[in-house]
Amino acid sequence: MLRAIIFDLDGVLVKFSLDSRKIKEEVVEFLERNGVPHGVLGVTMPFSKIRETAAEQLRMTGRGEAEIRGLMAEAEEILIRHEMDAALKADLLPNVKEALEKIASHGIRLGLFTYNNSRAADLALRKNGIEKFFSAVVARDSVERAKPNPIHLRTVIDRLGVAREEAIVVGDSEMDIKPSKELGVRVIGITTGIKTAEELEAYGPDFIVDDIRKVLEIAGIR
Repeated sequence: MLRAIIFDLDGVLVKFSLDSRKIKEEVVEFLERNGVPHGVLGVTMPFSKIRETAAEQLRMTGRGEAEIRGLMAEAEEILIRHEMDAALKADLLPNVKEALEKIASHGIRLGLFTYNNSRAADLALRKNGIEKFFSAVVARDSVERAKPNPIHLRTVIDRLGVAREEAIVVGDSEMDIKPSKELGVRVIGITTGIKTAEELEAYGPDFIVDDIRKVLEIAGIR
């Protein structure tokens, strides 16, 4: 029995205009200025890996944990600044509000797990008038380790109060598919974000769709 649908945010519900490469360049430059050896960090790394690697490198140079935490917080603020700017301009993707209304009308709980920070996620949801649909919103700063770590998705499921087999995830990248598969949660890959159907297929989702309305069909919602 389906009791909850859990969505990613950017590329699934709304469109953020974020230049991830440019942001990573800014973060890497900041960390290198503050002691991380040049060339250790790269813009192809996920943000989580950039932070982990930078912290390891700073420990190797003898920096204290308090100083490292402070530098990581400053690096995080660079990312947050860009995310807040993007959230102010974020618009709903096609058919999203209608789909959420229909899902909610069937008594299915809605959850959100996003790699955006909580301030940007809240701003994007409220700007587009869809915050009321979600029973649980979990951003990267709300968990110890963010997706693709399964802790992030498990936290959303727990807050929704459902079993894993009672939920389905909708996401546009491996960041959503990987933790779903690790936890045994059904997952729908959607091509409205950063990946093509062929790219999503490589991660093994249960379904691939090109329109959020097809999520309703899979969920048996008429």
